[in-house]
Amino acid sequence: MAFPWLWNEVVIDCGDWSNMPKLVKCAHYHLERSGDLPISIYTSGSIRPSSQGPADTNAIHQLVSPYASRIWHTTLAFPLDWLNNFLRNTASIEEVQSLESLKLVYHPTEGSGQLADNNLFIHAPKLRKVELEYASELGWRYLAQNTVHLPWSQIEELNFIHIVASPSYLQYMLVRCVTLEKCTLSIVKVAEEIANQFHFLIPHPPQLNHISLPSIKHLTLYNPKNFDYIKYLAGLRIHFPSLEHFGIASGGDPRNGRQWSHTQFKQFITEANVLLRSVSTPAHISDADIESIIGEVPSLVELDVSEGSSISETTVRLMLQGYLASQLEVLKCAVAPELLSNFLDMVESRFVPRKSKAKYRGFKKLVIRCPKDSDGYREVEERVEELQELGRDITVVDA
Repeated sequence: MAFPWLWNEVVIDCGDWSNMPKLVKCAHYHLERSGDLPISIYTSGSIRPSSQGPADTNAIHQLVSPYASRIWHTTLAFPLDWLNNFLRNTASIEEVQSLESLKLVYHPTEGSGQLADNNLFIHAPKLRKVELEYASELGWRYLAQNTVHLPWSQIEELNFIHIVASPSYLQYMLVRCVTLEKCTLSIVKVAEEIANQFHFLIPHPPQLNHISLPSIKHLTLYNPKNFDYIKYLAGLRIHFPSLEHFGIASGGDPRNGRQWSHTQFKQFITEANVLLRSVSTPAHISDADIESIIGEVPSLVELDVSEGSSISETTVRLMLQGYLASQLEVLKCAVAPELLSNFLDMVESRFVPRKSKAKYRGFKKLVIRCPKDSDGYREVEERVEELQELGRDITVVDA
């Protein structure tokens, strides 16, 4: 078959999972034209808890088993009970020798239980990235002790979305990930009622030792409910001495009331004692807090606060005068229409000629969020286009 690379990736919208036999047949018809190339299989489905079709727990096996040894990247998004049954059957597929990235998305079902033991990928020799997600904004799932079994020593990225584990179990997993560079942890409320409700799943030994994870450079905290992540991290007793990139992530609409807590952030960077190079959040953040981040993290190279308030006139002026963000290269932020001209003045003031021997090379990338139908944008639109023609990476996103 000519051009097999046109056929080695398939994306399947399973809808309510009621038509899986037909979808599996279509997927195989597509993939059988991919020759011997590594393949990628991505699935998605409804997030409504009661919308799944008739139970067909063999559907996942039927989809992936013929190509298991060639799967390179995969996202398996299915009802929780289906995934549990699939993962329990360690003999359901042959060795996944090509698998490099794996994402399991558990969709809630009526009366669904906890996540089952996962032994299926423990011998995947090339597995580097793993993400586990519980697809519900309304609840969480807790990992019981010793339920996830992976080739820990080779994992480079590990993400938990709406899935949490006890501090002792998180330590158990993370300390074995000696090459781990990127990690996402879901934040839960540290409260007595939570501890009492899940005491059998999340024991919190009072003598838990502090551990250090020097390999982790990227840490993202998934915190859609604005919980106190300082208390949560204190309970984990984990130090990240090499941390360079810190993010606060959240699901759904970023403007639905999720607020940036600068008090928590300031305490975090003080206690962590690290030189952050990038900070990002989709939460709403005030102009004063944006300036505080820039001022309190002088090592900052990249800042993404594009869903926050407009950067302030004072911040722009201080950056123009060289008092703030002396190393900043990537900036994604909102800019009020009336500030656009001054903002572009600041950007141009940081242009560094190619022949210069200065280490700082000015802005490498800018993403500006502002209303394109405003008078302020129309006044600078031609100027933005000229800068783009000069090779500046500037993108304007309509607010």
